[in-house]
Amino acid sequence: MANHLDFTIPGSLPKPIYQNQVFGRDEIPTHLLPVNIHSTAGQVSTPDALLSASLTNSVVLTRASASDPAPSIIADFGVAVAGIPFIHISAINSPSDSVVVDFAVSEGHPGIKLQDGDGPYPFSAGADTSRKARFRVRHAGFHDAKYIQGSQRWMRITLVSPAPCSVAISRAGFVPATSNVPVDRLPGQFECSDDSLTRLWGYGARTIQLNCAPARTIPPPWQVSQDMGVLVDSQRCNAYGWGGAWSDYEAGFDGLVIEGGLAWTVRACGGMPSILFQLTVNDKGALLEMWWGYYNKPQTTLVPVLISSVDISTPISVGKWHRFKTRCVGDEPFVITIDDIEVATFRQGNIKASGLALLGISVDASNFPYVPTGSVGIGAGADQVCRFKDMVVRSLPSQEILYTSGLNTTAVLSDFGVGWNQFPFIFDGAKRDRYPWTADIIVGGKTLYYSTAGTEYVRGNIVASMLRCKASKETPGLLPGGAPPGTDFNRARDDTMFNILSVNYSLYLILVIYDYWTFTGDDDLLELCWDKIEGCLAYCRQLVNQDDLISAKGMDAGDYDYYNGIQEGVSTKRNALYVTVLRACAKMAASEAIADEETATSLLSRADTTAKAVLEKCYNPANGYFNITDSRTIGFQQETHAWLLLTDIVPAGLKTQILGHFSSLCTASHNSAPLSFSPDTTNPSPPPVISPIMSAIHIDSAVHAREKHSIVEDHLRRVWEPMMDKSSEHFTGTTWEFMTAEGKPFKGDFCSYAQLFSCGPTWLLSAHVLGVEPLAPGFDKYRVWPKLKIGGVTWARGRVPTPRGSILVTWQETKSGWRLSVKAPRGLDGVVVVPDEIWSRKTEMVVGDGGVQGSKELVVGRNGTLEVTIKF
Repeated sequence: MANHLDFTIPGSLPKPIYQNQVFGRDEIPTHLLPVNIHSTAGQVSTPDALLSASLTNSVVLTRASASDPAPSIIADFGVAVAGIPFIHISAINSPSDSVVVDFAVSEGHPGIKLQDGDGPYPFSAGADTSRKARFRVRHAGFHDAKYIQGSQRWMRITLVSPAPCSVAISRAGFVPATSNVPVDRLPGQFECSDDSLTRLWGYGARTIQLNCAPARTIPPPWQVSQDMGVLVDSQRCNAYGWGGAWSDYEAGFDGLVIEGGLAWTVRACGGMPSILFQLTVNDKGALLEMWWGYYNKPQTTLVPVLISSVDISTPISVGKWHRFKTRCVGDEPFVITIDDIEVATFRQGNIKASGLALLGISVDASNFPYVPTGSVGIGAGADQVCRFKDMVVRSLPSQEILYTSGLNTTAVLSDFGVGWNQFPFIFDGAKRDRYPWTADIIVGGKTLYYSTAGTEYVRGNIVASMLRCKASKETPGLLPGGAPPGTDFNRARDDTMFNILSVNYSLYLILVIYDYWTFTGDDDLLELCWDKIEGCLAYCRQLVNQDDLISAKGMDAGDYDYYNGIQEGVSTKRNALYVTVLRACAKMAASEAIADEETATSLLSRADTTAKAVLEKCYNPANGYFNITDSRTIGFQQETHAWLLLTDIVPAGLKTQILGHFSSLCTASHNSAPLSFSPDTTNPSPPPVISPIMSAIHIDSAVHAREKHSIVEDHLRRVWEPMMDKSSEHFTGTTWEFMTAEGKPFKGDFCSYAQLFSCGPTWLLSAHVLGVEPLAPGFDKYRVWPKLKIGGVTWARGRVPTPRGSILVTWQETKSGWRLSVKAPRGLDGVVVVPDEIWSRKTEMVVGDGGVQGSKELVVGRNGTLEVTIKF
């Protein structure tokens, strides 16, 4: 009888395509094309022509008479894709020899039914503000948009020109902007006997692909020419990046309306909403509006408010330059002149607020913020095309020039923070925010390490934040939560562009740095960051109160779950995070790169002190769980208790009790997936939301705390089950930002359907079901321990990328036994841990070709291979 059991797993892992081959000619499709025609409206012939790469046949959209509806076609790409929209026109027929074609997109099917798709998204300049590209077609051939659409499954093409007209389109889709390597060809891989889990792993990996933008692949939202200045087409206003402290000034520029109108902002500060002036020009005349917000069309969470409007009697000619000036003095009314003629005055706001508070206040036409300082921005409203040149901003009353530019060289892109992305970035969401937030990498980074291995993207985010950081060991301060993707990092870093400085975001970034270092062994980056990390820790120490706990307020207390309300005061989660960070920093301080044992010892001591204080001061014995904050004592918070378990702040005697309280999150709605807060939570009562990022941390903590496998499995399946339903109108083959208690995207079309927050299963399956984790930086030491047993899963296999090559693991359980195989790069120190439920059934263990050992922990030889068989 053979000493070992033979694997009976069908097939083998596909050969990977490594990062240096990702953009090889044979792997990039020239165009991404739809796979199905969903529906048509109006007069549309041969719509299936769009499914072919051939240019021989065309779909024809015709509008014969004024009573005809605008003809349109909705096409399906099957899964979410990213790229620059394009159409190939084979013929046009119109009295004007031109037609207008709208190309709208949406992640979910409900959004494609809307005129403008599922947008707009004016928060950042990381992609097209609009979710609709407008093609003004005057000739046959290829026509492409200027901006990226980051994630969409659905496309709707509409002929919007008035009758009579027709257009023949032989191809429509996207020029790829991100990697499209099949997920089963990635450097990392996971397969198991449960196909649904294999697919779920791939959905997380695909989400990572859509969010990773190589350097210099995000086009600026403006086009610059030497003689005609800046061209803007339907893009949000972007402000000069060093004007946030300006108070009283007059801003002037030349503006030229090509179509629809133009827009500008004053006293714009740090990427927050601001005073927005919107000029609309049409056959009836000109209208000037003052808004509070980012854009003249709403995003679900960033709804602009129209404050006032005036009809402009001064003639505004399309295609002609006009001189616009705006006077801002104290709280006096804004004064607008066009061609030196005063055309309007608008009163200023009456609500005093700044920073993140500007996003949370209730605004109407009578009550809106007064912002005393801020910069000047230019842009366009929806379906508007315009030009700007010759901007001058003068201080009042001194007439000192604060800024001047012809707006006719590429330097203007740097001035306004809208250049090409200098670093590779990983975004929070492929559709929105399209911003390289650092907090989102807390889960997304680990998924990347286990799948695409695109570590340069995480490094890009980290370096960008470090270059913006003003903190140091001598100057305590917080770490930036990200950087506008178009930032020019060669410029002075005293800019006033958008920046989030909060304790939690800083702590997340330190953990992101720690994880990056652990998975890559990149000591150079650690050395770059360390002085700034020490400055952040010094700042946090200043917030520690007499009870040895961090207490934060205002912007310091901000976090990513803005919809749940800010956690001011002593937040249990914040202090658990702080303990986690102190321990991570102790390991980094003790590394060869930093070599500061004294600091490492001090950090561990502070971590122990804070952990003890959390247990003594934040645990609520009457409730049997920990408080949310010192002023929010009713309600069980999912993520708080996950971090408490991961840090082992929860003592052994309380673990069963705390684990039991997680069941209070599971409501009877949908499929009993856990909510972020228990329904009895008060002060305030947060909305009932299923949070995949919180659930991923929850699952990781449950595995760490040795929760029953069946309970962990239930949480995993229930949270991500709606995203896996291919029959759902929301299916995209990617993972969603958050959900309602009914399992639908929270906040509807606003929800990001390809979001780093939600791709945790990819990491969790590789780390806990396949079982591979680094124990030392760069996987110099690693462990293979398939510690999470999922019902019905009888085998798993996969690859885990490391800086030295891939670790390949296969395991299988049969009626007669269990077998595991490891093949790793030579020179790494590995250990295999036999799962408890396998070890408890052991009658015999065979290592290799016959060596019998008695320990459940087995050392992988320096040759990198190990075979172990457990017989039942």
